[in-house]
Amino acid sequence: MAMTQANSTSVLQQLEAALNVLNQLCIGFVTIWVSWTCLRTGLQGIALHAWLVTFGFCFLMAEAMMCFYDGNWLTLRYTRKQKTATHVVLQLLGGGMGVAGCLIQLIRDDFTISVTVHARLGFATFVLCLISLLSGLLAVLARSMSRCWSPLLNKTVHVVLSFGTFVVAMLAQYYGYTQAGIFKSQGQDFVILIQVVTLVMMILTCIGPMKSLYYKFESIAN
Repeated sequence: MAMTQANSTSVLQQLEAALNVLNQLCIGFVTIWVSWTCLRTGLQGIALHAWLVTFGFCFLMAEAMMCFYDGNWLTLRYTRKQKTATHVVLQLLGGGMGVAGCLIQLIRDDFTISVTVHARLGFATFVLCLISLLSGLLAVLARSMSRCWSPLLNKTVHVVLSFGTFVVAMLAQYYGYTQAGIFKSQGQDFVILIQVVTLVMMILTCIGPMKSLYYKFESIAN
């Protein structure tokens, strides 16, 4: 019985490792393709916005969210303290770039939100990211604030906000491929491909945070 359980655990770990490799390939594909397209057209206007949000959210924030994931071979040998430090740095850089990218577009549009799905999701991402970064700061200070707020509850709120921010950002990215002119020249088939890759990346990146939320909710319930 114990051997069967160990074998099933080993298979699950191998599956998670394989999915993580696939996810890293998806992240690299999206980040490199968007960066190349934006650099080729010149980093100005909509291209600068697209590059900042893609590099910030699709690459840095995705990697930050997977720092604590056991299936992530990039941080598997890190200590808890090293994972936390890496997470904080990546989250600050990614969130900062994403917020900057959204802010640049808001300034270009005179702070008026377009009726497109991409624009509305992008603005929601902008607001959620700011709140998420603030909750992350509180999570770092959770021990010193333990008398007025439970560290477990504080970190759970941060994971929920980060999870929501990332999902909304990826949905905005998905619609951005068809609503941003610089990507339309690539052809409809390739745009569909990059949309599918983005959705796969979103789902695979969310496995770690969803497991973390499950354990945190279980601890709160107990």
